[in-house]
Amino acid sequence: MNRHFSSTADKSAAHMQKISDLAGTLSFPRQRLDLLRQALTHPAFFEGKKRGGRRPEDNQRLEYLGDAVLDLLIGEYLYLAYPNAREGELSKMRAIIVCESSLAAQAKKLGLDEALLLGKGSELSGDRRRPSVLADAFEAVVGALFEAGGLEQARQFLYAQFKERMDRLSAEDYEDKKSLLQETVQKYSTKGVTYKLLDSRGPDHAPTFKSGAYWGKLLLASGTGSSKKESEQAAAQAALADKEQWLPAVKEHSPMED
Repeated sequence: MNRHFSSTADKSAAHMQKISDLAGTLSFPRQRLDLLRQALTHPAFFEGKKRGGRRPEDNQRLEYLGDAVLDLLIGEYLYLAYPNAREGELSKMRAIIVCESSLAAQAKKLGLDEALLLGKGSELSGDRRRPSVLADAFEAVVGALFEAGGLEQARQFLYAQFKERMDRLSAEDYEDKKSLLQETVQKYSTKGVTYKLLDSRGPDHAPTFKSGAYWGKLLLASGTGSSKKESEQAAAQAALADKEQWLPAVKEHSPMED
């Protein structure tokens, strides 16, 4: 037997075993494992492969479908769970649940990262750990669940993933963290919060930024992110979580000079 063919066949069998195991975790209909495999097939997997006249079955169309199903079902749950919340507040709640980082975290918990089919270049560039790739895979799996099992199965899956978090949402979870921090400080001080870039590192395609949130010269907290804006939001979030440490100084003293 051709060694390359044998190796390829072994890899394919191992991957289908991962898909089968994942189907059990997700309660995915066994008769549609092909759809689950498609949901976990990154478009780059087909780079350099012969396609013929048939469109390759990557996960982009299922991702599109899953995005719509997510918005509908998460929106429906929040609408019923928070009858006094206005439209804008509900939109913010939904946005924090279906944001990239939230979906990527759930994808990793479910093991979608290990089951992804990636191209060689995509694998080498770290796409298996990239939040955007993981979030897309999660959306595609939701789309596949809807396609294979219908709306109720997709609903039960999403409730299992997010219900506990949705039930305990507060303004600090979904309101803009920088705005909340600014409001918190300005209850006691005429001087607001400023942000400084403390560090930046990493390759151009995957940089990491570190920013600090300051009240005058007092560092309230720092945070990291894949963009300067994201790192500032992370710093504000960290400052809000640790406000009991610095708020007494803000209450007691007038703003410090820069």
